Amino acid sequence: MVKRIALIAALALLCACASTQRTLSYNAGMPDADVWVGEDRYQVWFHDTDQTVLVQRGEPRPLGQLMAQNMTVYANDRSPGILWWGQAANAVLRPIGCYATEVTGSDQMREVQYTCPNPVDVSAQVAANREQWRRGVRVAAPQS
Repeated sequence: MVKRIALIAALALLCACASTQRTLSYNAGMPDADVWVGEDRYQVWFHDTDQTVLVQRGEPRPLGQLMAQNMTVYANDRSPGILWWGQAANAVLRPIGCYATEVTGSDQMREVQYTCPNPVDVSAQVAANREQWRRGVRVAAPQS
């Protein structure tokens, strides 16, 4: 009986953590870009196989550390609107010929889908621009 309850609890936890599983499908290392939207700082990771980027608030840190920070430091801060998240993604997407199409997620982390109207080798563009992007990309805050 105890094993059955533990199994049910583990399955419930696994289902509840679907977004965590998705997050962990990104490279766990340092972000591909450090982006300032106005005075708010974001970190951006490109997914290796999907046309998505992961955007989190905070200073450059490995993904796991930044996730922990966002659950503590920014836990009650719901200030940035959806436009800020899209602006952070577009800061690195537009220069390579792509743009954000959909922003999903909650709290201090968003996944942004993007499209590229013309063929782009995104992996090659990220590799070519990563060091510059890690030094910081600044864009204006969206107009309210």
